[in-house]
Amino acid sequence: MILVLLVNLILATGKLKQHHLNHQVMFKRESNVVVLDYENFDAALMRFEVLLVDFFAPWCPHCQNLMPEFEEAAYQFKEKKSKITLAKVDCTHESALCDSFQVRGYPTLRIFYHDRIYHYHGDRNSKGIVEFMEMHLEQEEEKEHKQEQQKHRQQQNYP
Repeated sequence: MILVLLVNLILATGKLKQHHLNHQVMFKRESNVVVLDYENFDAALMRFEVLLVDFFAPWCPHCQNLMPEFEEAAYQFKEKKSKITLAKVDCTHESALCDSFQVRGYPTLRIFYHDRIYHYHGDRNSKGIVEFMEMHLEQEEEKEHKQEQQKHRQQQNYP
């Protein structure tokens, strides 16, 4: 009885329901690039550990030049079974989503890692994307490791 009440309370808050639904979302892929929209964006943030998102407009020549390179990089990450996932948002259809991330020009590349957002500053070819993202992930994991070590040392100093 208590368990049923607890589950109902959690469902009422929406947390369990949201968590459950986010893990059931199916993501469409085009050439190994995950297609995101307003409805699946939050679920993608929960599902994929590291996301590089291309906010683009199909009419933009720079976006058109980037896409084959982006797709090749996505393929390489898939082959390596990397934590890094590449995704795209068509801003001509998802203007509210693009506005929420202050996309002002195309293409705009943003990195989503845990609860943080970073601007992408690497080259815009497949080799540059792979190298930059792997270096960025390595640096972030190193920072987290140092923070964990520091936290552990502090806990040892305080009984």
